[in-house]
Amino acid sequence: MFKGIKFFMKHGWKYDKCYIIWRVLYQFVNSLIPIVATLMPKYIIDELMGECDVYRLIFYVGILAGYTLIATMLSNYFSWDGFSRRCKVSAEFDSDLHSRLSEADFERLEDPAFLDMQEKAKKFLYCDWHGFGYLLDCAMNIIGQLFTLVGISAIIVTLDWKIIILFAVCVIIGAKIEGNAKKKAMALSQEIIADQRGWMYYAGLFDDFAYGKEIRLNSMGKWLLAREREYFVRVNGNLKRQNNFFINAGNWGAFFAFCQQLIAYGYLILKAVKGMISIGSFTMYIGAVTSFSAAFKSVLGSLMEIRAYDMYYDNLDEYLSIPKKLREGVQKQLHSGGHTIEFQDVSFQYPGSDKYALKNVSITIKSGQKLSIVGENGAGKTTFVKLLTRLYEPTTGKILMDGVDIRNIDYEKYMSIFSTVFQDYKLFSFSIKENVALALPIDEEKVNRVLNYVGFGEKLQKLPKGMETAIFKNFDETGFEPSGGEGQKIALARALYKNAPIVILDEPTAALDPRAEYEMYQQFNDMVKGKTAVYISHRLSSTKFCDVIAVFNSGEIVEYGSHEELLNKKGLYNELFNMQAQFYV
Repeated sequence: MFKGIKFFMKHGWKYDKCYIIWRVLYQFVNSLIPIVATLMPKYIIDELMGECDVYRLIFYVGILAGYTLIATMLSNYFSWDGFSRRCKVSAEFDSDLHSRLSEADFERLEDPAFLDMQEKAKKFLYCDWHGFGYLLDCAMNIIGQLFTLVGISAIIVTLDWKIIILFAVCVIIGAKIEGNAKKKAMALSQEIIADQRGWMYYAGLFDDFAYGKEIRLNSMGKWLLAREREYFVRVNGNLKRQNNFFINAGNWGAFFAFCQQLIAYGYLILKAVKGMISIGSFTMYIGAVTSFSAAFKSVLGSLMEIRAYDMYYDNLDEYLSIPKKLREGVQKQLHSGGHTIEFQDVSFQYPGSDKYALKNVSITIKSGQKLSIVGENGAGKTTFVKLLTRLYEPTTGKILMDGVDIRNIDYEKYMSIFSTVFQDYKLFSFSIKENVALALPIDEEKVNRVLNYVGFGEKLQKLPKGMETAIFKNFDETGFEPSGGEGQKIALARALYKNAPIVILDEPTAALDPRAEYEMYQQFNDMVKGKTAVYISHRLSSTKFCDVIAVFNSGEIVEYGSHEELLNKKGLYNELFNMQAQFYV
């Protein structure tokens, strides 16, 4: 039950020891306030009803007001400084999570089961809307309330120890009812994880600038709102059922609190009327039984919260323990220079799919060779590149580099030999030069050179801040929104800047006009001299620049050879080439 608390204690101590210490001191300081507030009024009232000694009254009031002042000041400090430290611990832990995510196998990021597990892990970390570390606060609250219970119980025992048993029973029954409601509500909460993700997806579409044109041009507003409504109606219906459990439990809690008050006041009034206790003692005991019930209920409530959210801990533990298969193995280093890559009877199925995206693919890419991958949509071209760049592992078969299984090559070193531009490339809300260099050191002269090579130089000169200009306007209102062609040129410049020995271009000219396409291929042909280059394109103009062409169809390589050889075969390549050529003849 306390695995989650141990987790928060461990990581809180790791990132900021004072965060844990401050939480303990906050609870200790506050736990004494109810005891002092219960005890001191008795002496003040009894003194007023008796000798009315001014010095004693000043002393009693001084203790009450003085401790309240000191405790309030300390509590205020521990609370707010503790909150700052809590934010720091939360940020550190988020950073740790992001680090793990950045190293997780790529296939996990699009696996619905993994995404659901991720949301359940967040439920444990942030306890819905309670915030990071809420369960630790619950545990600390138990410690503080136990201090209070010990002090208050010592006061009540001087009256009648059976009162403690009676009130404890009432509170336990009420808490048991509330606990059952909480358990049912949390079970319902698990059922709507996928619906919550769906709701957030549709809600995000309206905020995302990238979808703005499609939504307006296709009059999708009402249609998307209807689909969003389907999700949030289910989510809110589930929340209503959860809250009905809490309403019922709250009513029972109010009833038991009512019974406690009737018993306490009836018993103490009888004692006071018979002269068995003073008015001061009457006030003290009333305060004591009220504080006892509140503290006891708070302890049980915190225990139920810990128990309820602890059920998500296993999801977090699983999430943090996701194996990184691609980073396992012998991890051999790479030699410098060119590399030969060989696919040996490679087949691949996407997770959850019963169809093969690639089937029995065998091909060798020699060092310095220019390979063109062609085929219609769904032929397996992009999947081939994802396997080549180790975003996925083959389902069957092996991929070798220089005769070594790539699973036994250091993952980061292997990735470093590729400069890749996918058809769904992404630009970041950074400056142009940062988008080109990314994590590499920035050489402004080199950035300027590669931008000119890909045909972005003229646009760059027109921008008031040059390569310092921000892409998009998220953080800078003077930023610019690149067109599809402009964005593709920046992505191409990024690939050139990395200067890796193997260059992969997946649909690199999709957003370019024929002239820009021709110029780009001419320039790239010069730039990749001595390098291995893999081109993927629906347009077959790239094939003339290449040494060899692999024609994919239904996940298989159906033709392989030079441009002239494949034309003479009168097969699929000849058909595709002539289909496109007729529009230019």
